Amino acid sequence: MFDLNYDQIKKEIESEVCQEHGMHPEFVKTEEGFGIKACCEPFREDLVEKSGKMIEEETKKILEEMMKDLFKE
Repeated sequence: MFDLNYDQIKKEIESEVCQEHGMHPEFVKTEEGFGIKACCEPFREDLVEKSGKMIEEETKKILEEMMKDLFKE
């Protein structure tokens, strides 16, 4: 239907730092969507949750724009 722009999400996720280990995660685009490589599971789980919310917001913006364009005609 539409492609999300993962660049902003990647940038924000990779800017995070694990409070326990002081390391940055790696955001990896896959055929199914994306993955996050992190130094520990709790940090990775937090990032997955955060990125899910970001994707939800981005999808909502795209859909709102599509609806606005649809009703403009």
